[in-house]
Amino acid sequence: MQQNPSDTDSEVHLPVVKDHVYHCVCGYEYVVEPQRGGQCPFCYRRVLGEALQDAYEATVSLSSLQSSARDCEVELDPIDAMTDHVFGHFKLEKQLGQGGMGAVYRALDTSLQRYVAVKVMRRKGDSSSEQVDPMLREAVAQARLNHPHVVTIYYVGRQNEEPFLAMELLPGPTLAERIRLQGAISYPEAIGYGIQVASALKHATIFDLIHADIKPANLILAGEGRVKISDFGLARMQTNDSTKEGGSIAGTPSYVAPELLRGGDYSIQTDMYALGVTLFEMVFGRLPVQIQGESLQAKLESLLAAEINFPNPWPNTLPREFKNVLQRLLARNPQERYATYDELLDALRAIAPVSTTAAGFAPRLMAYSVDQACLLGAMAPFAISIFGLQAFRAESSQLLIPIIAFASLIVPALYLLLIYRGWPSLGRYLFQLRIVEEHGLPPRREQLVPREVLRNAFAWLFPLALYISLQSVSVSKGIEYSLIGVLGLNSVALFLLGRRKALHDYLCHSNVVLAVNESEPRI
Repeated sequence: MQQNPSDTDSEVHLPVVKDHVYHCVCGYEYVVEPQRGGQCPFCYRRVLGEALQDAYEATVSLSSLQSSARDCEVELDPIDAMTDHVFGHFKLEKQLGQGGMGAVYRALDTSLQRYVAVKVMRRKGDSSSEQVDPMLREAVAQARLNHPHVVTIYYVGRQNEEPFLAMELLPGPTLAERIRLQGAISYPEAIGYGIQVASALKHATIFDLIHADIKPANLILAGEGRVKISDFGLARMQTNDSTKEGGSIAGTPSYVAPELLRGGDYSIQTDMYALGVTLFEMVFGRLPVQIQGESLQAKLESLLAAEINFPNPWPNTLPREFKNVLQRLLARNPQERYATYDELLDALRAIAPVSTTAAGFAPRLMAYSVDQACLLGAMAPFAISIFGLQAFRAESSQLLIPIIAFASLIVPALYLLLIYRGWPSLGRYLFQLRIVEEHGLPPRREQLVPREVLRNAFAWLFPLALYISLQSVSVSKGIEYSLIGVLGLNSVALFLLGRRKALHDYLCHSNVVLAVNESEPRI
């Protein structure tokens, strides 16, 4: 964990490793190759490259750290008087950041020979010492949160009346630094982070915890597509909150829920509001409300009075459903937000884009062939009956032909009903294909059914052309030519336009993608 000097008690991250000096379990340090690993010249223990890639922050020596121009640069404070001090079995090596409640150091855990982050609180007698004991209690509570998206607390204790805690050291950067240096985060990535944070906050409620300070500066990137919540220093209990004194509130103003500014109580909805602000900031690279005024009181009043500044017009690259989720998370009245984290997670997963890997021509052609064969096979008995009755030319049998033709409509009706209820066609099921709308979300029913009507036009109209040919050859020919034209346009769109989209996909704003395992752990 590291700390951003501009954010009070925010955890910060390590710069990127360029020279790879590995700290062996025996305590000896030596240079390793990041891909091949190495062997300790003292104890002869080997380490593979995979181990280094998975645990740089815990095994790579501080002397090898250098900043990378392509990553977030963090201005580290110079070595201070605490450097080289020993807190328990943790030896402080470098100050990583400083805030209102203390400082964060990179430290060596001498018992396990790995690097950790140690936060040293203010000493007893300082002006904020009365806040230390509640913070240590919440650190102990955080240590019980065994969750993949919560920073792990290893140890909480005191050294000569100096309180400290040791925690997981992450490569970073924080989402705040990522946004500051690179701008807005892509929608699929942001929704993924939102789901991870919501699942972690849900897990915290099991231990009666509300984070109370969710913001990008407290969300640290922990690898490809993963984020972890840090800094439960302002955490509150859901019930019997004794940490709230005299109606006081703490946190970062832009992320504080309106009800708290009006003297209301903390709840899971206050964390949901902060998560809504964070999601907005990730996707749009700015806050949803502009703070105005010189004094703190004026700024807080502007937060209460301001309306959410949504982009107008709404970007075509974002689903409209995302705005609906944001509006509910950022509602002024906490009762209008989601009642539970399960409800919020369901809403976020519903707008999370699935795989956008376009399906190849071969599986799409095979799936289309299977579906057409099934539909034509299901309609074949009706066509055979019609031609059989036509051959008899009996007046009574001729009356049955329109009835059978009308009854044949049960095949497309049943097929479209299954599609409407969310069933994949047999061809798509066999070849692991799925339909998504232009934002990568599951298509709406009113969007999917017209697409299937256009996609299966051949199966619908070819039997109709055969039936009409018994009455009018010219009309039948017109239908057949239309079918040939549709197939030709589909081929041009699919093979020549370069987007692997058939004509019905262009008309219905849909895509055919590879079906992947999109299950999110229900934590």
